[in-house]
Amino acid sequence: MMPQADDEMYLAYFHAPWCSVCHEKAPVVEQIAESEKLLLRSWDIEEADGRAESERRRIRTVPTLALIHGERVPFRLIGRMITPENVRFLLDQISTR
Repeated sequence: MMPQADDEMYLAYFHAPWCSVCHEKAPVVEQIAESEKLLLRSWDIEEADGRAESERRRIRTVPTLALIHGERVPFRLIGRMITPENVRFLLDQISTR
């Protein structure tokens, strides 16, 4: 994985192959990233890298869509809460954007 800039902001999607809601939300997450013009990084928690990143970010549930800003996680949305409207609302609340 590439080194990250301290001020880099992107979306991270944590999922698992056995999770039906994860599969349902994957195209929604892609559309959100595209419409918000944010990089999307996808992490399978069943793989070593995904498991390590989920532990580092304290992700406990899949699917989770998180906004990553440097080392901070300004917000996380879980499961059915992952909608374009919720992401837009939370992004509007962040003053660093």
